[in-house]
Amino acid sequence: MAKVVVKSKVKKVKRKFPVEIVAPEFLNSKKIGSSEVTDLNTLVGKTIKISMMYITGSVKNQNVRLSFKIDEVNSGLAKTQLSNYQQVPYFLGRHVKVNSNLIEDSFVVKSKDGLDVRVKPFIVTKQAASGLVKSVIRNETKKIISNELASKTYNEFMNEVIGGKIQVGFRNSLKSVLPLKAFEFKKISLE
Repeated sequence: MAKVVVKSKVKKVKRKFPVEIVAPEFLNSKKIGSSEVTDLNTLVGKTIKISMMYITGSVKNQNVRLSFKIDEVNSGLAKTQLSNYQQVPYFLGRHVKVNSNLIEDSFVVKSKDGLDVRVKPFIVTKQAASGLVKSVIRNETKKIISNELASKTYNEFMNEVIGGKIQVGFRNSLKSVLPLKAFEFKKISLE
């Protein structure tokens, strides 16, 4: 009787490479994640969402979500670009009270480095305002933000937004029209 030889197929295992995902340089290239992939090019174009609390190290910033888009992968490092800044909706809602007005807007502005940026400011007045005053505040806000972005690159602008300096400056410059309770950015994203 002849012996039957059974050939078993050996599964080829593709090697996975560890990749560390880092934030842009203006955020000190902080590590925001890691991944293991077989092909490094599959990571390009992927996004990672993270709370701003992990970037700044402050619990006060847990209400902001940042999205980073992976631009390039070199030697185990995935470099990213900040593509989206968004406030959590429940945080914004707590600012609006009785006898105050909410003023929102959405527009696209070109930055100094030629990127189209969609900006959605969120403004709350301390007292009730007429429709005319609201439109004046909306127009002034658009003019101030477009001038600011025209003089700065996208990364410089986002660095100031994350630091909170620019919101205070805008609120103080709009205070001459009507006293404001809050000036925040609801969303800032690349188009």
